[in-house]
Order: sequence, then structure tokens, then C-alpha cells
Amino acid sequence: MSGLFGTFNISTRGLFAQQKAIDTTSHNIANANTEGYSRQRATFQTSRPFPMPSLNNAVGPGQMGTGVDVASIDRIRNSFLDYQVRVEMGINGQFTGRDKFLSEIENIMNEPTDTGISSLIGKFFDSWNTLATSASKSNAKSIVAQQSLALANELNHSYTELESLKKNTQTVIKDTVFDINSIITQVNQINQQIAQVKVAGNNPNDLMDRRDLLLDQLSSKFGIKIDKRAFDAYDVTTSNESKYADAGDNGMPPMAADGKTPLNLVQAIKPEDTCRFSYIDSIVKDGSSEEKFDGAGSYTVTYYKNGDKTTDANKVTVKVNIADTGTKGDPNYVSAEDKFKQLSECRVLWANNNGVALKVDGNGKVTSTKDGDNLAKSDTPLEVDFENLALFKAPSGELKGYMSVQKDIDTYEGQLNKFAKALALSVNAIMSQGLDPSKDSDTDINNFFVNADAAKKGVYTGDVAGITAAEKEITAANITVNGAILKNPMLIKSAAQYDASGNPIGESDGTRALAVEMLRDSLMKIQDISSESTRKDFLKDSFKTDSKLNISVITNATGGMTLDSYFKDTVNRLGIQEQEARRMVTNQAKMLAGFQESRDSISGVSLDEEMANLVQFQHCYQANAKIISTVDQLLDVVVNGLRR
Repeated sequence: MSGLFGTFNISTRGLFAQQKAIDTTSHNIANANTEGYSRQRATFQTSRPFPMPSLNNAVGPGQMGTGVDVASIDRIRNSFLDYQVRVEMGINGQFTGRDKFLSEIENIMNEPTDTGISSLIGKFFDSWNTLATSASKSNAKSIVAQQSLALANELNHSYTELESLKKNTQTVIKDTVFDINSIITQVNQINQQIAQVKVAGNNPNDLMDRRDLLLDQLSSKFGIKIDKRAFDAYDVTTSNESKYADAGDNGMPPMAADGKTPLNLVQAIKPEDTCRFSYIDSIVKDGSSEEKFDGAGSYTVTYYKNGDKTTDANKVTVKVNIADTGTKGDPNYVSAEDKFKQLSECRVLWANNNGVALKVDGNGKVTSTKDGDNLAKSDTPLEVDFENLALFKAPSGELKGYMSVQKDIDTYEGQLNKFAKALALSVNAIMSQGLDPSKDSDTDINNFFVNADAAKKGVYTGDVAGITAAEKEITAANITVNGAILKNPMLIKSAAQYDASGNPIGESDGTRALAVEMLRDSLMKIQDISSESTRKDFLKDSFKTDSKLNISVITNATGGMTLDSYFKDTVNRLGIQEQEARRMVTNQAKMLAGFQESRDSISGVSLDEEMANLVQFQHCYQANAKIISTVDQLLDVVVNGLRR
């Protein structure tokens, strides 16, 4: 079209194009403070021109322009910066989670303070030193009994608090699993909507912003990997790219039945076949009611589909066989206890879209994705081997931090147990002057430290055969002072020799008390104690007769540690771990802020820039309107002026 009407049409196109640009600018300004919003820009392109002169169109200098069209409304986004931000958010989430709970462990250990375990250890040995020099005084023995009880009570309290913190961590893991599944469901829904809008030829910018925001949130929970598909749809699975993942914790999903394709959390095709996560609520040995490792065997594992504990309909029970793999000394040997710890510390299972845990073979390949063939029956629990459970070991993110803290709590509980058991075995050996606790009777009060759980069952009131087993099971949770000694501290044996009636030979003799005080500087292989260690196992090479004291004492063991230094090493390790976590949180916060600032400089809304664009579009709009007004005047001359 040529002539005035052609000019009129060009101006109209320009007017509409500038209007769309102003609308886009208005949308940017309105969402300047909207989280996850990416600024948008109207992309202009010239509209289709009139054709070149030809046999049918020989008049004119060539192609004539017809104005402008808005080709698209594009959002400004940098995929590389998105990738960097999500990687750093995963690492930041991991160490933020660790820092939060490691600081709680520091509060529980309460070191260094005047009321912590280190201080009580010193007071414990000081009281025995006082007894060694004042053996005939009843108040000296009372002080020993009370200081020993104070140390035992603090060990009990610290262990109980660590157990409580572990439960809190598990609750946070459960809540995180629930949130993750909710986010994954939303991303799947938005993913399908985006594909549908793209198929229709439009740009779903706001939907894509919403999806990216959810993916940012998901990346802070655990490491994710994104593959772009047709029509801007995404496939999302877990990542194995975190350098802070432990060996073997690659976080990769189970493989499909073909053994080649990893299962996705979000996918463009067949979204109903995607995976979810479920939460393990309890792991109990058959015949027991307490969640603890109780040897190889069958354990009842209860999990909740999608981490949703609001209804028992989501509760699923599975029988899991946990046994040693290989033999000790083998490079591939995995003990049943290690497997139990993996299950206890992880607590997250790969599941199908309905939250039913996936069943895999030894290579991680899913043997079936149908509910009936998976671990879903609650009336008759399915029985599987540990290797058939698809555990999710997060490579990074908050989940990784919470899982690693559970592992740390287990470590510190184990070290407290070693300390408590070493203390009990060594003191009891000196008090009884022997390595066979089964020969100790309750009347002789040879067991200074006892197992409180066993004492409640009457083991120390006649069950001589059970004394060894009870002492072997002493932990920080149950160590206490013999109740008879607490009632009558004068029963504490402080002398080297006693007559047949149980009276000391030498009223003021404090030789045994001195031998206990000497434990302050005695090197013992505390680090080698296990749950199976007996008094004889622990002290057989270091319990020897001292010719000067004329009693058996505990001598230094090569490669050993003192009780005090062992506990301080535990505290120092905790301090270093917390400092490392706090340092990483600080460093990651700075690094993440840098990447987010770079992304915001590209995708964020600058009000100054938008106002400048608004003025530019306004002037263009006014200029196009002026052309329309001018054409209107010219048409008036042509139409009405000819009559004059």
C-alpha cells in the first residue's frame, strides 16, 4: 500500500509497537521488587515490506517499508550465571545446615567452661588425690563419690542432649523432604504449562521466572542438574558435581530398567514417571523397641511416602536384612554396623511419583516402578536386603549438611561412649584388682562405675554371670556410680590390702586411690575400644603389678592417650569443624552474593533504566501520533480541498 493511507498504516503500527513497549516497561516497574522476576524487553523488527518492482509492479524505486512490529517480549536471562548461582546455593545450603547444628553441639559440649566435662574430669582426679592422702576421713570418700557421680551425670546429660539434637535433625530432614517434593510437583506442573504456551508460539516469561525461582530454591536443598528440552521444557535430576560430597555420596539417581537412563525428578515427557523422595521414620531391630544397632539381622524400617506424616495412610513398613558384606580385611568389606549407620544418617529414599520407595538391584538399577512391585505393602511388610534400598545421598545442599551432621553426632556419641567405657573399665580394674568382672560381687563393691540400665534389672544384686556383659555395655548414656557406694561412701576401697572381713590393712592407706589418681597421666588405647571390648580386652597388656605400691596399676600403652587428652581432642575436633563450617558459610555468602549481583545486573530491574526507556517510548509514541495527525490534515486537503 502506498500513499497517505500507507503512511497512516505505518504510523499506526508504530503507535501500537510503542504501546506494547510501554506496557512491558510498566510490567518491569511493577515487578521491580518481585523475587525471581527477570526484566523483559520488547524486541522490534521491521514489518514485511512491499515487494521489489516486477512485471506486475513496475512503478517505484524498490521495496517500501511498512513500519514496525513487536517480534517478541523476551526476558533477559543468563543461563551460565543461573548455573553458577545454583551450584553455590547448594554448597552454601550444605555448610549453613552444618553450621547451624554444629554450633548446637558446641553448646551441648559446653567447653571450655568451669562446668564442662573437662573441668569435672580434673575435679574427679583431684578428689581421688585427696582420698589418697586422707583415706581415713569419711568426707574424702564422700567427695570422691559425689564428684564421680557429677562426672557420670554430665556424660549422661551430654549424650542425651546429642540424641535429642539428632532427633531434631531428623525432623528437619523430614520437613525438608516434604518441601522438596512440593517444589518438584510445582516445577513439573509449570514445566508442562511452559511447553504448552511455547507450542502455541508465545513466550511464557512469567512462568519461566516462577520455574527458575523454584529451581533456585531446590538447588539450595540439594545439588541439581538441568537438561533443556524442546519448547523450553526442562528435565531435572540430581547432580554429582559437588567437590564437598563424601566418597560414594554422588547423589545420582537410580537407573531405569534399561540400566542407561537415570530417573528424573522433573521431565517434559511422561511427567507421571518422575521420582520423589520418602522419609525413613524409624529403624528397629526385630524384637526391640529402640532404634539402635543390635547386630546383623532383620530390621523393621518404617517410612512415610513423600515425607508426609499427616496421615497413617502414608506409613509403609519394610523388613530390611542388614548383614556384613565380604570379610574383615577385604578392601570391599562393609560391616552391618556401617550399613545401619548409612540408613540412620541418610533417612531419605528414592521413590516413585506416588512416594513408594524404589526397589533396585546391586547396581542401582530399578527392577520395577510399579507400586505393587515396590516397597509399598504395609499389611505384610516386604522383605528386602539393604542393597535393594535406593538411598538418596545428597551431593550438596541443606540435606547434605543435615545428613553429615547426623554422622558427626554419631561420631561424638561414639567418642563419649569410648571415654565413659575407658573410665569405667580402668577404675573398676583398680578397685577390684582384677580383669575379670564376673568374679566381682556386689558385697565387695568392686564395681565402682556400673551400667545404670543393668542395675535397674538387678544385675548387680546377685547376677554374677551378667556383670561382665553389663560392664561391656557401659556407655556415656548409662554410666553411673554404684548405688551402694552412693548410699555409703565408706565402702570405697582405697587401701592396698583388705582382710577376710573386708577391713583395710592400714586405716590411712590410700594406695588404691593413688592408683586411680595416677590414671590422670596414664596412656590408654581409648581410641581402640569398641562395643564388644571387655575389661580384659582393653587392659590385658597394661594392667601390671607395681612393685612400689604392691598393687596392680594401669601402665602406659604405646600409642595411647590420657582420658583428659582424649576428651580434649574430641572438643578440639568439634571446634575445628565448626570453624570450618562457619568459614565456609562466610566465604560462600560472599561468593554467592557476587554471582547473584552479576545475575541481577543482567536480569534485575533498574528503575532508572526503565524510566529512561519510558521517556524514549513516550516520545516515539507522541511522534507516531503526530504523523497520524499530519496525515489526517493531508487527507482533509485531498478530500475536502478539491471542492474549493
